[in-house]
Amino acid sequence: MNKKHIGKTLNSVAENHVLSKVEIIQKAGYESQSTYYKHISQADLPFRILYKYARAMNYSFSKELPDFKRWLKENNLPELGSANPELADLTNELNLWKNKYYELLEKYNTLLESKK
Repeated sequence: MNKKHIGKTLNSVAENHVLSKVEIIQKAGYESQSTYYKHISQADLPFRILYKYARAMNYSFSKELPDFKRWLKENNLPELGSANPELADLTNELNLWKNKYYELLEKYNTLLESKK
């Protein structure tokens, strides 16, 4: 039986995710991109590490890696992924626009203060 390369699967999902890889890495609790690249090079990446990325992306990996779903159950961890993927996409987009608004608001306030 041909076993899936877990690191490549992680990278494939991360490349197509709404969040950037840097945001995913940070949300997963890692500080450097080099750690991520070490992880995606591992064919047998431990599920405990994959779970951190899965939580950061709110992605289940159960389609690509059926063993991951079994591992979640064995470790009494909740299955990830939104029941409504459109809602998750809209929530991510809302957060992106909210962050952009706050950035622009800070720039505007800085400009107002500099005119005084």
